[in-house]
Amino acid sequence: MLRVLSFLGQVSVTLTLICVLLLKFDILGKSTFGLNLSLLFLTLVTFFVGCIGAVIIFSNLLYVRSQSPDFALLACICLLPMAMFQYVYGIQNVNFERMNDVSTNVVDAPQFKLSRVERQGPYSSKAEFQYGYGIQNDLMSPLTARSKIFAHPDIATVNFLIPPDLLYRCAIITAQRLNWKVSVRDPASQIFEAKTSVRSLHKDLDTVFRIRDAGQGGSSIDIRSASAHTFLDGGLNAYVIKSFMTALRSTLANQRNVEYC
Repeated sequence: MLRVLSFLGQVSVTLTLICVLLLKFDILGKSTFGLNLSLLFLTLVTFFVGCIGAVIIFSNLLYVRSQSPDFALLACICLLPMAMFQYVYGIQNVNFERMNDVSTNVVDAPQFKLSRVERQGPYSSKAEFQYGYGIQNDLMSPLTARSKIFAHPDIATVNFLIPPDLLYRCAIITAQRLNWKVSVRDPASQIFEAKTSVRSLHKDLDTVFRIRDAGQGGSSIDIRSASAHTFLDGGLNAYVIKSFMTALRSTLANQRNVEYC
């Protein structure tokens, strides 16, 4: 039993590391959809093996502590991928619904200044492309979503009891503190765009922020986040929006920061 678990643990950890390196150095370019799913599957497998190993170690089954002390190290290593994934992204944020363009307002969604092709390159040259594979420019196209803006149950337009100008400045400062690259600013319309990313995942998303006057001295903010080429984003766009809202509330909660917005 220990030999089987050890072999399975070594193989899954090795494959997980290979997937991480392929994503880290962007070796496969845009075609990373299958690799992302493989990485998630391998992370779950290594976690399962690590949990079984931990039970065996703590119960001292088969006298593993005295006969196979290296098995404890392997079990610990198997638990690390899930621990890192949970710290960076969180398994609770994974979503396999077919969406790659999420907005807090789908009726009157914020609009990007640039088209999807201009923002995200030739891999998204046919926004109306059906789910699945197809040929574009004599090249095999990656999985692509239809040009549709999706609602998400966990996000919506958010209102604040501060003037629009102040909210606009604080929103830009919040984006910059998250190390997002602000690419377009339109103070007159109180709209700005940014290239956003999730820590350690190296996934750039296109995000547009729109501030409006909500009346009575208040203002509202709508956010739209779109990924490049996959027919599902794994929950990444919704996660980015929720993370920004949390960071923005933190900025506004600090009166000193608000004064300097």
